[in-house]
Amino acid sequence: MRRTTVRVLACLLGLGVAAGLYTLGRASAGRHPDPKAEYARGLDAGRAQGMREGRESQEVGALAPGVRDGAKAAFDDGYKAGANDVFTGYDGGWAYSTPYLVTLARGGTGITYRFASRTPLRAGTGYFLCPHAPGWCEQPRVSR
Repeated sequence: MRRTTVRVLACLLGLGVAAGLYTLGRASAGRHPDPKAEYARGLDAGRAQGMREGRESQEVGALAPGVRDGAKAAFDDGYKAGANDVFTGYDGGWAYSTPYLVTLARGGTGITYRFASRTPLRAGTGYFLCPHAPGWCEQPRVSR
């Protein structure tokens, strides 16, 4: 009888330790991100990198090896400046992870687009084209 009691207690102790380790492992694992969202982010980043490298190779690839490094550095500087210049007229005041309603207008000579306006979107607000004036109108949304 004593031997059976010791075995039962050892099994219960083993099960308790296993359950505790399982719970500790689950709690420390954290949440896993949505694989589809991670894939989409990676796809977008890869596409942007591929476009940049493709444009760079078109511009710099045909140059002589001694000139290529300086031309690559100049291309990279120009690419970064162009990416920042996209926000001309609105450089500053942008908030990360905030959605905006942006209106594009025709750009100047050699430039396809420019920002004509931007509106940060607010929760609980509906946005629509104004019926009697150019631009966007806002209206509080009614919760149902």
